[in-house]
Amino acid sequence: MIDIKIRSLREQDIAVLGVLYFPWSTREETIAKWTGYFNEQQKGSRMACIAEQYGKIVGYGNLLPSSEYPHFKQNGIPEINDVWVYEENRNKGIATALIAYLEQVAKQQGYTTVGIGVGLYRDYGSAQRLYFRLGYQPDGEGITYKHAAVIPGEKYAVDDDLILWLTKRLVIHD
Repeated sequence: MIDIKIRSLREQDIAVLGVLYFPWSTREETIAKWTGYFNEQQKGSRMACIAEQYGKIVGYGNLLPSSEYPHFKQNGIPEINDVWVYEENRNKGIATALIAYLEQVAKQQGYTTVGIGVGLYRDYGSAQRLYFRLGYQPDGEGITYKHAAVIPGEKYAVDDDLILWLTKRLVIHD
């Protein structure tokens, strides 16, 4: 069993996250992102979670009660969003624990289905396998680009905005 603690984002985490290495971002962008996440959490439009192992931040994930993806939004499906684990901590069950935690939060809030989006290129291969292994299935709406349905025959960039959306039915125990 991994020694991992998952908890809500705290304001003091923002400074810590600002100095951690994120290969796609600057320190300023990272602080702005997490300040935004914290503010959204305070308003109830996001639950940002931090995964810690031995007191060190090793990953994070979010639950959005109202997704930007229209199919989820229209159907009241919360979105598990922006799940990430530092590369040196991968394949240790941390992402699985984060997702299980966020699913439990969704259940406690009365949701019976939860959704998640996944990119389509190689960098997302591990996430694709994980989500299917955890019981997520395509939502049947096809893929989207920037949250809009793709149109057959049109060209789209294969980047982080080209997404396959998945859902999972949550088992509610009485």
